[in-house]
Amino acid sequence: MISIERAVERALKNAEIKVAEGWKRPCPPPTKQTQVLVVDDDLGVRQTLTLLLATAGYETSAAHNGLEALQIIKRKAPRLLLCDLDMPDMSGREFLTIVRRRFPRIAVIAMSGSYEEDTAPEGVIADAFYSKGQKKPSELFQIVAEVIQRTDRHEDERTLVWARQINTDMSGTSLALITCTDCLRPFVVVMPREDKRVIHEARCVFCNSEIQYTSEEHDVSQNCGDLLSLLEEEQDSTPKALSHAAK
Repeated sequence: MISIERAVERALKNAEIKVAEGWKRPCPPPTKQTQVLVVDDDLGVRQTLTLLLATAGYETSAAHNGLEALQIIKRKAPRLLLCDLDMPDMSGREFLTIVRRRFPRIAVIAMSGSYEEDTAPEGVIADAFYSKGQKKPSELFQIVAEVIQRTDRHEDERTLVWARQINTDMSGTSLALITCTDCLRPFVVVMPREDKRVIHEARCVFCNSEIQYTSEEHDVSQNCGDLLSLLEEEQDSTPKALSHAAK
């Protein structure tokens, strides 16, 4: 069985000889300094997109989830971010709210194979939307080029945080995990009993930042152990967090 990398490389090599429909490079071509970060938990998707974009002239890097992507961004922020919406541990919706608040100069394209529309689903903070598996590479190149050319920097936008439900007790009280968009540390809140789509307010237990949040539909059993372990680690590092926030 031929590997995904070899299949993509072969297709791109054939495109060099004869420019087939759907494989045209972006016009104008990107500058060498244009950096693109691909975030997707599917290895095949990451490899395919990074190979396509690299061949199109972009400098590419990849991460398998939002936590790894944040580490990459803190070292060197890309010009553009392609992010899948359906990822474990930290969903794309949650990750993109952090990116828009902390790194507003990064242009964002949300991705998913679950929607056929050309616009991002309601509540997703992104500059464009790409339907995985439903568009040709030329359409991806066009979306990327258009988003990069925009000059909006989003500094004045109010970012809404997505709270992830992690537990519900016998009385029906729900606990949710919120990631602070300022200090990037997760903490638990008790979800109000009203409509989950209503916007609520909370303060970060680490840096006291004011946060507006709404709830994201989520299977409370999924990755609950990992999330609680992460929370325990962050609680152990509270003094360090407060010290960092005071700087």
